[in-house]
Amino acid sequence: MTRTLPHVRPRQGATRRLAAVTVMVAGFGMLTGCGSSLLGTTSSTGVASAAASGGSTTSTTVPLNGEVAVAFPVVNCTDPAFGGSAIRSKSGWSPTILLAPVPTSLVGKVTFYTDGLHTLLAPAGWTCALVAPGPSTGGAPSATPTAAAGGYTGTTIANPPSTGQLTGQSAAIGAAGSTTLAVYPSNDPDPPTTGSPAPGTEGVFATWASTGTNAGVDLVCPFFTIPSWQSQSAGCSTSKLPGELTNSMTPDVTAVADAAGAVADLAASGGQMVVSGVVLFPQIPSAISYGSPIAVAAESCALSDPSLCPTILSDFEVREFPVPA
Repeated sequence: MTRTLPHVRPRQGATRRLAAVTVMVAGFGMLTGCGSSLLGTTSSTGVASAAASGGSTTSTTVPLNGEVAVAFPVVNCTDPAFGGSAIRSKSGWSPTILLAPVPTSLVGKVTFYTDGLHTLLAPAGWTCALVAPGPSTGGAPSATPTAAAGGYTGTTIANPPSTGQLTGQSAAIGAAGSTTLAVYPSNDPDPPTTGSPAPGTEGVFATWASTGTNAGVDLVCPFFTIPSWQSQSAGCSTSKLPGELTNSMTPDVTAVADAAGAVADLAASGGQMVVSGVVLFPQIPSAISYGSPIAVAAESCALSDPSLCPTILSDFEVREFPVPA
């Protein structure tokens, strides 16, 4: 008899339950070399945080290492498949502002973008859209029961093998079982709203999937250990790609940097810019052993101004980390 384990899905507000993630947030700057992180770690004059003081707050906010909580506007992402109309959450959640601790030097340079379920930090004044399946990824769901439908047994992969690049975020974008939001310059003559973006495309790309689908396996197999039958079924390769550096921040989080010109695992890699990113895979040993669905996520940051990427990726790590329901 095949054993079925509970599905793990992402939850909003992970910051309240994942204080330990701040450790890897501070560490990401070492890989990118930009020396900045989302959350301040030390301060000689700052007040104690709400977490450290049992949830109490003060009337004064003191910056930590030049960082301060700021109210940022929230821009709705659009869906090109519905005439570019704004995506509205079924839950009715549609914030107009969100608070975030960021380096004060970035105030006015970044803002939030949301589809009502996921929220990204990205350069201000850009456009956010849901990415549609590309011609090489085939977005039609399989008739086989999927993890979302509660029919995945851990013995087969629900969707057919990916085509094109067979590893990483580039393979997962637009594939059945994945969701990707792209934030890109509003004047982009060829917006990256269909399939994986071309090498060198400027933007912030975030992808969510489950290891119950090939898209989710593609997303994590280059960076984490998974059952061999699962990677073989998905057709992904665990071989190290030239020009790609990885740093295991925690057992659940891997930071990635793709060198300029290196076509590798991150979306938009292969152009003239270094592309940095992060891959999130909660390590639930029993679920991994059985090949049961686990929610996973990845984000790539391909910007001409790379100084924004540490903060953008750090916010994603904390805000979007998949946790058990």
